[in-house]
Amino acid sequence: MSITQNKDKIINMQHDKILFHQRMVAISIILGVYVVLGIMTKGKFLVPRNLWMVLSNSVPNAFMVLGFCFIFTMGLIDLSLGAILILGCNVGGILAVQFGFGYFGLIIGSCIVVAALELFNLKVVLISKIPSWIFGLGMAMVYESIGAMYNGSQIDKGKQVVSLNNAYRSLGNQPINIIILLIGVIIAYIIYNKTNVGFKLRAVGSNREVASTMGINIEKTILLAGLIGALFIGMSAAINESYAGRVVPSTGLNSIALIFTPLAGYLLAQALSKVINLTIAALVGAFVITSLFNSLTIVGVPSGTWQKVVMGAVVIVCGMLSAQNEKGVVK
Repeated sequence: MSITQNKDKIINMQHDKILFHQRMVAISIILGVYVVLGIMTKGKFLVPRNLWMVLSNSVPNAFMVLGFCFIFTMGLIDLSLGAILILGCNVGGILAVQFGFGYFGLIIGSCIVVAALELFNLKVVLISKIPSWIFGLGMAMVYESIGAMYNGSQIDKGKQVVSLNNAYRSLGNQPINIIILLIGVIIAYIIYNKTNVGFKLRAVGSNREVASTMGINIEKTILLAGLIGALFIGMSAAINESYAGRVVPSTGLNSIALIFTPLAGYLLAQALSKVINLTIAALVGAFVITSLFNSLTIVGVPSGTWQKVVMGAVVIVCGMLSAQNEKGVVK
């Protein structure tokens, strides 16, 4: 074995030891958080039945976080995704109930609407060079208005927003929703880590100039990654509609609140991606954030006031942790 090979082997061993140490530290911190939550709730949080419920409740947010992994990782922050999600929920519900397409209509309708609107957003941002968060903010109001007009037309007819009633509710219930999530995580992992699209996505997200020099088509990569991310968010819309029965359109940019919890999960996943794969970290991040708010509910913290204060603090802290990731290299 040559001296160079020996050095490479030693460097790899040292890197593996550092990574193992970092993973142990991350696991210890997460376990410590759960111990604190258990003490804070006097043991009520750590009951297996409650943890299973937390996992179930984290499914829609986990799909949102997976979608963010393909969209936000490229540096495109779309604040209209909450409004898009609501439109996807309603179109999916219409196809399921009013057109009689059942679960097929619920899933396909949600995914097609979310994918079409997100691709439109990305295309306009790429052409106009408008900062994505500004364009998303404006489109959030547009999409909210479309939903509000649909809601108003239903009220004028003496009807309500489309409701699934007791039909097509299985997607939002255990254990089907958890099985779907596990399948989604596996698919996201394969696409993100084992395909050419995933490599190009990571390259563009790390440094667009370097990616372009490597011969990567930036626009094509962004649109394709955006489509994949939108499909995961479309699944979140279908599961949301199935669980809630109906999702009422909102106005006044209230739809942005729908992305706060998954945004916190995504930022936490970004921080954890130093030691574990981003798609796996997405599941962990969604579960941890859902766990936090479940424990706050158990101890009686008001959901409309102080929980929102905590949410703001969590987003900031997770953002600070995420910002520690190194940029400029393909990860």
